[in-house]
Amino acid sequence: MKNRILDYFEDSFDEDTKIVLVKYFYFESEARLNAARLKKEGIKCFVSNTNTITAFPLGEGGIGLHVKDTDLEQATKIVIEMHENKISEPEQNFHDADLEEIAYQKELNALPLRHWHFMFLAVLLLLILLGGIFL
Repeated sequence: MKNRILDYFEDSFDEDTKIVLVKYFYFESEARLNAARLKKEGIKCFVSNTNTITAFPLGEGGIGLHVKDTDLEQATKIVIEMHENKISEPEQNFHDADLEEIAYQKELNALPLRHWHFMFLAVLLLLILLGGIFL
């Protein structure tokens, strides 16, 4: 019994228990948040493919969240609820911002020109050096 691979289900794992997928995620952090919520509700679960997808991000959302088949219905409801809450979060807006706050935000988002000059000089110097090596 101690040699079981699926030790994250502890003693509640029966040989006839089926493990099913609740949802695939693109980001491990999102899968872990959903797993934590399921565990808070008493649903034992695990996250799969985190190493593979992190090392080779193919963009197909291969990080899986798995539960026992008996918990699938309740887990699905919780995951859907979390997804809906994520979508309904209000975006940041600046309706109440005054001119000073708008000017401050513009300064934060503007890239100073001196950085472009430095980058231009660095690229020019690199081209000159490479040109001298190949001539």
